[in-house]
Amino acid sequence: MNDISQISRKSYDNPLTDDTLPPERTSWLSRHPNWIQFAVVVWSLIYGVLGSYWVMGGAGFPFGENDPRGHMMGSFLADLRADTGGAAIIITGLIGTAVAMAMMRQWRHRIVRVVLLAFAWSASAALIVLVPDVRVLQNFAYAFMLHFDLFDWPVVNQILCITGGFLWGAMALTYQRRTREACMNCGRTDAGQGTSSIAAAKWGKWVTYIAVVTALPYGLVRLAWAAGIPIGLSDPTGINTQTLTESLIVAVLGILPIGGAILTLGLIQRWGEIFPRWCLFLAGKRVPILFAAIPATLASVMAIISGLKLWIHWFQDGSVTREDWGELGPGLFWLPWGISLGAATFAYYLRRRRSCRHCGRK
Repeated sequence: MNDISQISRKSYDNPLTDDTLPPERTSWLSRHPNWIQFAVVVWSLIYGVLGSYWVMGGAGFPFGENDPRGHMMGSFLADLRADTGGAAIIITGLIGTAVAMAMMRQWRHRIVRVVLLAFAWSASAALIVLVPDVRVLQNFAYAFMLHFDLFDWPVVNQILCITGGFLWGAMALTYQRRTREACMNCGRTDAGQGTSSIAAAKWGKWVTYIAVVTALPYGLVRLAWAAGIPIGLSDPTGINTQTLTESLIVAVLGILPIGGAILTLGLIQRWGEIFPRWCLFLAGKRVPILFAAIPATLASVMAIISGLKLWIHWFQDGSVTREDWGELGPGLFWLPWGISLGAATFAYYLRRRRSCRHCGRK
């Protein structure tokens, strides 16, 4: 047992940064500073055209009265009308297109830079956090059980908006790096070489433990329900009369966050850097950073979105009581879970990233 912990600690203190590996070919993702502004322009124009279509009475407006589950799922846009909402989308799309085109230049004026970055980061936050609701995480969970019937147009639109939010965030980050003369791919400067990975090693372990702990409450309560134990329920009738299929569905909903907690440990363990022996043909090979970072980032975003909506719902009506705490209470851990998981993923990335193939900084 001591040997295992020593190996794990050695891996965390000396992460595989892959500096000794031969240089890799640059991927389209690593070349994103060259195309991200054009992607944002295209996304903004397309969504602006959709707004024009909805203003003129076109079908498919994904909010308000066309989204019957909006209120139940905590959507901020559940009362939005097609005429006002479509007009807002048109204006935002036009402004977004102009901003994206302006960010193709490196403006020296500080106020212009601040205004452009403020709009870009605000657009990213609004598209990722404000537009989506709990259904993003809900549909992800049900997809594991091959239930795709809940993927209606309002949910697809939320995924489209989240995609736009990531594009806006990537463009804002690239522009911010370019205007402060940092590497547009890695963000490193000559003054900060080598310091980010050292700092990440100090705080990354603790936020990873927080992410693991906060992922457990929801899963443990759902597993108890699947086993027929109605903890935290004011009315246990549904649990006592559930069918085998219903029990399996609840069990899957419990297993997913617990499995996520176990995988989160890989962010600070050696098996999160080198595939273990039970991975068959992958055993002994290096775990690509993005192989772990991308799923963890997406899980973090979904948890933050859903957790934020549940916290707002809780503040509005204080619906958690001693009798029914199991219904909403475990979901209140989603917000700290998502935040800590995002921080842990970022620390994992900082510790493991190799010398930048674009600027050569370590």
